[in-house]
Amino acid sequence: MFNNTTEDLSGDILPELHTYRHIELASAIVLCVLSPVTVISNALLLTAIYKDPLRCFRTPMTFFIAGLAVADFLIGLTVEPFFAAYYFRERPSESFRLIHRIGGIISTVAISLSFFVVLALSVCQYIAVTYPHQFKEIVSRNRVLSFLTVSCVYLTSFCMLQFTGMNMSTFLKMDLIIHPTLFSLILIIVQVLLYTSFNRHLQQSNTLRRKASLNQSLQKVNSYKRRHNERQFTVMTFYLTAILLASASLHNVVLYIYLFRKPKNKVENVNIHIGLRISDLMLFIKVALDVFIYAWRLPSYRRALRYTLFGRRSMSRPSSTLRKTSGGITGMQGIGRREPGTEHTSTV
Repeated sequence: MFNNTTEDLSGDILPELHTYRHIELASAIVLCVLSPVTVISNALLLTAIYKDPLRCFRTPMTFFIAGLAVADFLIGLTVEPFFAAYYFRERPSESFRLIHRIGGIISTVAISLSFFVVLALSVCQYIAVTYPHQFKEIVSRNRVLSFLTVSCVYLTSFCMLQFTGMNMSTFLKMDLIIHPTLFSLILIIVQVLLYTSFNRHLQQSNTLRRKASLNQSLQKVNSYKRRHNERQFTVMTFYLTAILLASASLHNVVLYIYLFRKPKNKVENVNIHIGLRISDLMLFIKVALDVFIYAWRLPSYRRALRYTLFGRRSMSRPSSTLRKTSGGITGMQGIGRREPGTEHTSTV
């Protein structure tokens, strides 16, 4: 444990210890900013989905977005304040160590769930692009809810393994290999497949757009609009995947060094834990950015949020325009319808 080993460190590495302490304090300050931003933004997203004023969230894909928002909300509400409180204390008491441990367990489950959700979202988008006629049969509300439920139960059960007497280092290694590493590789493969199918989809969409410009029938125009919304949703999936992989990759690299490499000296040990703190912070930034990526790529969410907060007066466009743009986060087919050591427990 880092807080125990620092008592035996000699004065020649005092600068590194000061650097580590400064990074802890900086992380605590950043978390104090990220926590309310994460909580408020995801609470607004969940409220807009629940009220659904424009009837644009009534599809199975919505539950993936809601599941990701709930995970991010819990991190902002519990993990980030717990970690901030721990980092502010130079010599944390047992109570602060306990809340840090609890926060680590919640973050492990929530961030691992992010991998599950983004992977499932990518697979569903691939099915929608590649097999559009079978999409509604394959991706149903009950199947999505079952997937989310099983994922939460599995991840919670896996985290409980650390309380069965298993060595903490062994548990962290298992978690690192099984979840972030394996799921990152699978996610990259799925994204390559999705990107390939998406390019074919774009070519078909461009052809349809040219035909619609020549023959402005209502069916042609609506078909083009649906495809435009489909592209927005797929691009959002790409962005969510990119930011997840970017933040998790740094964290994984540092964790592999921490778990599989024995420090040559105390200075290297401190530097490794500096890397852990920085990589943790990158994951928290990713959590805060999720909802903004979603709102940025899907205008229907912004309209639904304005309607939820301010009512009809906030909607400057005619009602006919709202009906035309009500295809929201429905995915490809639903649119248009309708201490170093035990100190570190955030293992993704």
